[in-house]
Amino acid sequence: MSRLFRLRPLQTIIHRAPAAARLSSSFSRGPAPPRLPADQQAEFERLQREASVSSAFQHLVNAAVADSQASPATTPTPTVAATDEDTMHPNYVRGAPPEFEGDVNPRTGEVGGPKREPLRWGAGGDWSYNGRVTDF
Repeated sequence: MSRLFRLRPLQTIIHRAPAAARLSSSFSRGPAPPRLPADQQAEFERLQREASVSSAFQHLVNAAVADSQASPATTPTPTVAATDEDTMHPNYVRGAPPEFEGDVNPRTGEVGGPKREPLRWGAGGDWSYNGRVTDF
């Protein structure tokens, strides 16, 4: 293997890039699909900007515009009403139910401690993280 390197001169191993390629900026335009005609490209970019606005805040913006048109003297403070998207699914698991009521653990006498042993799950006393066993 070392014999092959001795046979070839050093200049043939080193390939230099042209000066224009070395001086190019890292912010140059990279590989991309071809641009559309000017009118279609403008419409595409406009639609992209409209789609990038989050629809979660549209009801706040619409309420603020309606309030400002109705009474321009007052400053509108939009209120957020709970929608179907904001509420959680009833089957969503929030963890184990508490073992006792109040601030004092009746079994240990601890005041202000956790309502449930953080690593014990279920009636069988499975030691895991919220029902997910990590040590097999």
